[in-house]
Amino acid sequence: MLNFIFKSKPNYINFGLFIYRLALGISMFYHGYLKWLNGSQGLYKVGAMLAPLGVSGGYEMLGTAAALAEIIGGILIAVGLFTRIGAILLVGTLATATIINLNGSFFGWDYPSQLGFGAIMLFFAGAGRYSLDKALFK
Repeated sequence: MLNFIFKSKPNYINFGLFIYRLALGISMFYHGYLKWLNGSQGLYKVGAMLAPLGVSGGYEMLGTAAALAEIIGGILIAVGLFTRIGAILLVGTLATATIINLNGSFFGWDYPSQLGFGAIMLFFAGAGRYSLDKALFK
């Protein structure tokens, strides 16, 4: 048991990456899907959250971009296909969400920042053995 806890094994690392990819990918896909389900009015509201940062228009387009980044990035990460591209899509959206919520409560900015750091970790670590990246791009 101590051997399992204290020694790093490549199989365990790859399984950990697989589990984390599924969790992050499914979560981000669902967040983007919920934004998409709210239609143009909901996408406008998402984009309008950028107003405090000095963005003065194009809110529906920006909300659509955020939703699509979460949907596409979430799918790519969950299946492990072009994982680093999916991670970059999520990092951009999650960094923006973190910045928007910095003046709010701790729980307003903590959640997107932690997911963003997880996406950064996947960008550097890659998808691991149990992914389409590994199967297609040996």
